[in-house]
Amino acid sequence: MELAPWHHVVQRQRVVRHQPHAINRQASGADAGEEATCPVPERQWRHLAITVLIGAAACGTDQGSASSVEAVRDATIQVIATGSIRDPEVGRSTDIGSGSGFFISDDGMAVTNNHVVTGAATLEVFVGGDDSRSYNARVVGVSECNDLALIDVDIDDPVPYLEWFSDEIAAGLEVWAAGFPLGDPEYTLTKGIVSKANASGDVVSTASVERVVEHDANIQPGNSGGPLVDTNGKVVAVNFAGGAVASTTEQFFGIAADVASTVVDRLEDGDDESLGINGWPVSDDALGITGIWVAGVAAGSPAAAAEIKPGDIITSLNDLDMGVDGTSVDYCDVIRTAGDRAIAVEVLRFDTDEVLTGEINGNKPLVVASSISGIVGGQTDLAAGESYDDYVTLIDDTNTISVDVPAAWTDTDLVPADADGVPIPWIQASPDIDEFDTSYRVPGMVFAALPTTRSTTELLAEFAPTAGECVDEGVEPYSDSRFVGEIQVWGECAGRDTAYVVLISELIAGGEFKFVTIVQAVTSADVEALEVILETFNTL
Repeated sequence: MELAPWHHVVQRQRVVRHQPHAINRQASGADAGEEATCPVPERQWRHLAITVLIGAAACGTDQGSASSVEAVRDATIQVIATGSIRDPEVGRSTDIGSGSGFFISDDGMAVTNNHVVTGAATLEVFVGGDDSRSYNARVVGVSECNDLALIDVDIDDPVPYLEWFSDEIAAGLEVWAAGFPLGDPEYTLTKGIVSKANASGDVVSTASVERVVEHDANIQPGNSGGPLVDTNGKVVAVNFAGGAVASTTEQFFGIAADVASTVVDRLEDGDDESLGINGWPVSDDALGITGIWVAGVAAGSPAAAAEIKPGDIITSLNDLDMGVDGTSVDYCDVIRTAGDRAIAVEVLRFDTDEVLTGEINGNKPLVVASSISGIVGGQTDLAAGESYDDYVTLIDDTNTISVDVPAAWTDTDLVPADADGVPIPWIQASPDIDEFDTSYRVPGMVFAALPTTRSTTELLAEFAPTAGECVDEGVEPYSDSRFVGEIQVWGECAGRDTAYVVLISELIAGGEFKFVTIVQAVTSADVEALEVILETFNTL
């Protein structure tokens, strides 16, 4: 499959992005004419002992919001995430990823990226470049489509924090990128300017952000989630991606402060625009597959409740194909549109070679989707046959209908047939049409468009085998992106293992025709051909 190489995945998956949390930010000073007082931490149960012991002496510490680039270091954190992820090329691995982040309140709330924390078993945080002591952290909320996460670092003492940049972000603004690239515990700071204040939010395939800042302050894997700050130490953006080289300068990207701060505020109440999936788009042209590869699933999330598993490919949400353009735009659009409502999902599970359908945030569990080949294979005992390597597209002589058939079915009839004196579009193909018409010994097919008002039940009866020749295996509903109808399977025709399949369908959008598709399958290879025929029969 044309899937993201592992080293690219590492760059996306192991970069932490942090967002400030709008929780009771205390002023570091007092208004003119008022006696200065120490800020009271929001979580008093956590800091009461410290307040009692050191009292007013705490006012002389360096805690509070940063007011300079130099002060940013003490509020910047390194996040080490450990957990099991599933990669399409290397399989399952226990991964240790490193990213950056920053405190947004003095009680230890910090911002990082969804792709760093989602699916992680443990989070370990180091503060301000001090690698001698680490702290545990828990996830408060994530936004999958904005690639943001709010975490709570288990630290007792009040910590320095960063505030959001509130002025207009403009090209030419001087900025610094702070963080811990490449997993190095040593703090780094790089300088640049904002080159574009409102860049595309689809610069990476794993998210779809409303507004992104483009800049040239160099960042590397591990910087993501770290702050991009101005001269006064205010957070202009949350770094999350490197970009393509424009001329001789590589551009980098951060989630704009106005977008990030709004999302982070929502994360105080839990997840936002998220199914609990850590993944990215994949495609395989040979198999005709596109979708969202699931690398990890957060415990307790909607995806986990729906029993989505690492290694699954989400091929569609609410009947919209995923990853077709190599981005997560459609994926995120569906999540944002659906909100908390149920989302129909189709999943390709390679481990079991199954297609499953069900709902996320709904009450329909994932079940194996019934396929026509499964129905035929389960109800008949066909002999093995050599698969058809090549298919050709046939178009009837009226240029009304088309279908793909095995190239080996060289005996064809594309001339309109008569129905009560009215010519009807007609396609027939088989290795031997005469034998196909008179016996059950050779495979073949018919596809025709009938200008009729007769019911589906009547047409199924009309095109059924002669009574007593085959065993009726039942009728199943049929639908695809354009057609809806009913399909009937017959087996053991004339004492043979041959299966005889009749589909009566009509366009979902309506029209003057009903369509009959007949396939006779003698071997398992013919059942594969049946699937291709049902995937390709269409009107022109």
